[in-house]
Amino acid sequence: MSDDLNLSITGVQPLIEIAGARRLLVATTRGTIRMVMHQVEKAQRAVLCLGGAGGGMDGPAMLYARLGLEAGARGLTVLRVRYRMPNEMVECVLDAMAGLSLLKGIGHQRAALIGHSFGGGVAIATATLNPMAVAVAAISSQLGGAQNVAQLAPRPLLLIHGTADTVLREESSRLIFARAKEPKTLKLFAGADHGLTQVGDEVHQLVSQWLSENV
Repeated sequence: MSDDLNLSITGVQPLIEIAGARRLLVATTRGTIRMVMHQVEKAQRAVLCLGGAGGGMDGPAMLYARLGLEAGARGLTVLRVRYRMPNEMVECVLDAMAGLSLLKGIGHQRAALIGHSFGGGVAIATATLNPMAVAVAAISSQLGGAQNVAQLAPRPLLLIHGTADTVLREESSRLIFARAKEPKTLKLFAGADHGLTQVGDEVHQLVSQWLSENV
């Protein structure tokens, strides 16, 4: 990334904590990023969760919120990022990089990146730039941002898509899968839409197992 696209964290302001979730205002040289952290003390492993073009923080079928509530039981800190400029790929990758930098600064050494829709491309692009990312899950992902997916190897890639997705067709994940190198997994859920609302429990179980095996 060129010098004029650098982003540095200049301060972190913690806000109210609810049910173990701490809201953060992360000041940077390119503006303030809102994040929610479910921090596990002394954890060295983490999950960075990235939303779609709309910039939401809960994930498909509330996946990110559920992972956050389970952070302590898993021994994994969960960090959910709200983009400064949703749907702007470069800026959103910088936000994700800032999230990884924040996690590293408080002692985490490894992180899985999970992205939904537009965020799938953000997750893949970010992981190709940052070795702290040890695994990537792209859910209902777009193709944009995923052009260098082959560079992820040998880090594992999980792709999830619903066959009834009318926002981004399943062919998007099929193409990413074809371009990726091993290890890679593609899971299609028959009849599921873009938000995978019909199979929320199944997606949660699949991602939870994948995290246990790869982070």
